[in-house]
Amino acid sequence: MNQPPNEPPRERPLNRGLKSETDASHDLERSPAPIDTTEAREGQGEGWPIVWVVVTVVCVVLAIWFLI
Repeated sequence: MNQPPNEPPRERPLNRGLKSETDASHDLERSPAPIDTTEAREGQGEGWPIVWVVVTVVCVVLAIWFLI
């Protein structure tokens, strides 16, 4: 495969066994938004802000403890 130095390289596939294909196995229909497919009961998940406050306070206290 010697080419003259002034000639541009020839385009050839890296793997001749691979063929270009278009994937048509997926569905093109629009699906509903995730918020429309979720369910939550009244009062469900109300404790998470308290959990995050406690975790944040513990992390701040530990950071101060280790830095002093």
